[in-house]
Amino acid sequence: MNDKPTILIVDDEEAFCMSVADILQHMGHRTVIKTNPIEALEFLQLQPVDLILLDILMDEMNGLEVLGHVVRERPEIPVIMVTGQAYSVPVALEAAKKGSFRFLPKPIDLVTLKESVREALESRMPTVDSSRVEEVMREIGIVAQSSAIYRILAMAEKVAPTTVPVMITGESGVGKEVLARAIHYLSPRRNLPFVSLDCGTLTETLLESELFGHVRGSFTGAATDKKGLFEIADGGTILLDEIANTSIQFQQKLLYVLNSGRVRRVGDTREREVDVRVISATNKNLAICIANGEFREDLYYRLNKYDIHIPPLRERREDIPVLARHLLSKACAEHHLQTHFFSPAALELLQKQEWRGNVRELDSVVTKLAIFAEAEEIDVHTVAHALTAEHQRMKLYERDTRPLMEQVEEFEKRLIIEALRANNGNQTRAAEQLGVERTNFVKKMRKHGLQKEDFS
Repeated sequence: MNDKPTILIVDDEEAFCMSVADILQHMGHRTVIKTNPIEALEFLQLQPVDLILLDILMDEMNGLEVLGHVVRERPEIPVIMVTGQAYSVPVALEAAKKGSFRFLPKPIDLVTLKESVREALESRMPTVDSSRVEEVMREIGIVAQSSAIYRILAMAEKVAPTTVPVMITGESGVGKEVLARAIHYLSPRRNLPFVSLDCGTLTETLLESELFGHVRGSFTGAATDKKGLFEIADGGTILLDEIANTSIQFQQKLLYVLNSGRVRRVGDTREREVDVRVISATNKNLAICIANGEFREDLYYRLNKYDIHIPPLRERREDIPVLARHLLSKACAEHHLQTHFFSPAALELLQKQEWRGNVRELDSVVTKLAIFAEAEEIDVHTVAHALTAEHQRMKLYERDTRPLMEQVEEFEKRLIIEALRANNGNQTRAAEQLGVERTNFVKKMRKHGLQKEDFS
């Protein structure tokens, strides 16, 4: 059995592949070279691989497309992207967005290559101990059956005993705080405080006061001294949720606390030492925030020593039925309602939905069903009606972000269509109904590609 890590090099430049393979073999790794990206994907279906070094510009298939396949089919394999084109921030951001571990421009610096390979191999997802994962799920109240969640909890178990800062990413409602609690539960700090704060809900002054504390008289309304959450969490864990929604000025102050291990209350001169395990979370792409000058790069690297991404519900649909049953049972118990259960067809319909709001949206719909369902069994028709009502309700809150003229054009076209339908395609009467000249009305029909024959 070969216990050397296997690194797959995918690049249509054979000379580059041979050069990199020689370096990696001297590091003690086994290498496999594929100059055709399609053959590389076929190889991945048959053989185990620990790391992929992937070029972006290739004739047969773009490297970003290959990356997409790897992330979907083999998410446990880290991918380092390389490119011979002039270094491009947009390309690097696109690679990061699609899930690459790192982006390296050619010619690759030897030290950077070795460090990147070492760190990528260390980041690999650990083997899942299903019995241990299930214990954590019971203790924390995590409901899932997908392999994705099992792998995530295995990663949490791996990092929990350390003091390494963890960055949790994922869309709103996927359960980032729940995962943070799981990490705390698995750590030696489990019997000490766990505190959480949504950084996006407070002004900069209030955020500083909440996290660092304040002394009496430091600002209007500060009637007494107050401990901040860093002091309250001393010895334990703090979750800084939605960390991307903070100002650059606050980020600088937070960076000082993380580097020094000391906090200074607002308005105070004294510093207090704290020992806190920091977990941060965000639903934004921080690489893009950094490129836009909205997030400090040094803070990003300070917080992101180990990152865990939680995929949305639509990418782990096998979790939806078990979650729906759990949420229904919970809603019935909490609100003292009669017991309900979903029919198989109802669960199948729920499983087909996109759930853009993830678990929060599913919970909202299931709670409404628990309240308004009349029969003990919630059938597919009841679920369909509830989903339709929810979609219509959400449309009221959706903001159209298209350019103004594009929205105006669409509205004009809709008015013309409705007028033509109401008048059986008679252009004169339709124009009169809208209060415009017939010749102008006909021009507008032509502009929108409308023919009177379609309405007569």
